Amino acid sequence: MVWNRVRAGLSIGLVSCLLLTVTGCGDGRPAVVPAKGRVYMNGEPLTGYAGFVRVEPIGSRAATGDISESDGTFTLTSFEAGDGCVPGTHPVAVIVNTTIGEELVFLVPEHYSDTSTSGLQVTVAADGGELKIELEGELGRSRKPTAAELEADKTEL
Repeated sequence: MVWNRVRAGLSIGLVSCLLLTVTGCGDGRPAVVPAKGRVYMNGEPLTGYAGFVRVEPIGSRAATGDISESDGTFTLTSFEAGDGCVPGTHPVAVIVNTTIGEELVFLVPEHYSDTSTSGLQVTVAADGGELKIELEGELGRSRKPTAAELEADKTEL
């Protein structure tokens, strides 16, 4: 009788350990590593403009970081403030825009604001580290032309 209880207890313990090993006891989030960096525009740190960086790992939550107006630096956050990003090579978007009246105005070239058009990537090392994002183009009022402006351009040809 006692032996049956011991065997039942061992069986339950073994099954519990097996379940913890298979399912894990974490929060289900992918591992992230601290990652920070600086945005450069035409070789110089991007300063004087508020915006943010968005890093989009495939199959995981995006990491974002506010760009410091004073020095162009950012610290990535995936789940908790400043926790970083999933290691690997990932597409990047840099969004720096404002509104003037009801018009959305891009202060860096608009194609950088979407990972599918930016052409930018960063590699986050397994131990984290410093990232460098380099942009080129004109700073300031850089926006999509309106339909009327596009039509006017066609008639000038």
